[in-house]
Amino acid sequence: MKIKIQLILPIFTTFYLLVVLFTDISLVGYWTDVIFSIILVSISLVIIFKFKIKEMWLSFVLRTLAILNSVVVYGLLILNIINPFAWDILELKTFYYEIVDERLYNAYFKPVGSYSGGQGNFWITEIPKVFPIIEIDKYYNRTVDWNFKVDEFDGEIVDQNEVVKSYIKSEVIEKENNNDYFED
Repeated sequence: MKIKIQLILPIFTTFYLLVVLFTDISLVGYWTDVIFSIILVSISLVIIFKFKIKEMWLSFVLRTLAILNSVVVYGLLILNIINPFAWDILELKTFYYEIVDERLYNAYFKPVGSYSGGQGNFWITEIPKVFPIIEIDKYYNRTVDWNFKVDEFDGEIVDQNEVVKSYIKSEVIEKENNNDYFED
């Protein structure tokens, strides 16, 4: 049983990291991938170095894989911590869960201040009904002109949920229907 966990864990961790880093697929939620990656890599390191494997070459390969995975995860984490421009990653201000045309979406807004132009970053992800623990990026705008934190605009109350639904319809659904989804 120990050898199966020692084999599966580093391989699964590597596969998971490759999917998260190089595709638009991630776990549902803003911090879920970061937390899950740290936990997965830490457990993988502990298990690989705690138990011995008889085959020396297999032990070397699995330990190297676990170390490389930890370097990637902890390296990216440290780079984000020491980068003063990345500190505002904690500033996620708005999260919306919307159902549009019987499809599930999450929308996120993070104000970025005056250095980027616009009001902030805004992105929309879709949650597949058949596998609801992942989300797929569908739209991203790093300089959105609308502030999703405000309750009022020009003296009128704003329903931010309707604004998000309109973004989903115009930037995701209509572009998919017009087959120009990948054009920007």
